[in-house]
Amino acid sequence: MNDQKNFVNHIRPSFVPTGVLTVLYTFCLGGLSFLAFVILGITGLLLMFHYQPGDSSGFSSILTIASVIPYGGVIRNLHYWAGQLMVVTVNLHMLRVVWTRSYKPPKQLNWLVGVALLILILFLDFTGYLLIGSQESGAAATVAVNILGLIPGIGTGLAQVLFGEPSALNGSTLVVYVWHCVALPMIALLLQLYHFWRIRRDGGVRPL
Repeated sequence: MNDQKNFVNHIRPSFVPTGVLTVLYTFCLGGLSFLAFVILGITGLLLMFHYQPGDSSGFSSILTIASVIPYGGVIRNLHYWAGQLMVVTVNLHMLRVVWTRSYKPPKQLNWLVGVALLILILFLDFTGYLLIGSQESGAAATVAVNILGLIPGIGTGLAQVLFGEPSALNGSTLVVYVWHCVALPMIALLLQLYHFWRIRRDGGVRPL
């Protein structure tokens, strides 16, 4: 029972330090990143109703969404720009943490969680680019597979797990689709929730 109370108190404390409310200290970069993540989740769910991964269907379904489905172009553009916004805000958020030395104890664990989230966001952005299904995304997928293949022993298997078997003309595969739409978002969501909880547990966002 005490652990449950402590968890609730960390999420919704009885008071908030004045330093936490200073916009010029945090620039709301963490909040903007999470807002972009929510927009990505909503628009991504809507896009899943019409997108079809695969060598012959990925790019054509993108064209159908953009030109045939009502408001499809708006939803896809909103999804794309929210993704780019999240990449920018997460990187700026990490720079702000380094600049203010907020990675120091007792926040070193949350810093590592943030680094993991940054890697996840970059991989989410990359897999989203592959799902366009164009010749450029196919070339990008081929380069990624070849780079992973250079890792001794596990490289080929790791490339298969992460990307499947993309063609040089199309990066859209079912494996990439599952990573982008299910596995990576779920991992990112859980890490973000833990990240927020650790912020409260470590004393909030304030100058050290």
